[in-house]
Amino acid sequence: MAVQVELFGQLAAGAPRTRTLVLDQPMTVQEIAQHLGLAPEQIGLIVINGVQCEMDEVVPADCRLCFFPPVSGG
Repeated sequence: MAVQVELFGQLAAGAPRTRTLVLDQPMTVQEIAQHLGLAPEQIGLIVINGVQCEMDEVVPADCRLCFFPPVSGG
């Protein structure tokens, strides 16, 4: 099972922006974030195949998983 992961903003600092993870078993978004060394407070938005999701969702096979940092606006 392959998952294409993209990191945006400061999440990509010092790490490859895009990488493909090959998983032996299904994992949640939170498990993948931990595997990548991302702390929950660093993550503002998570998107799987263009749809916003939560940390407890199971990541489907052959998808695109994107992590975005928190943003502020006004």
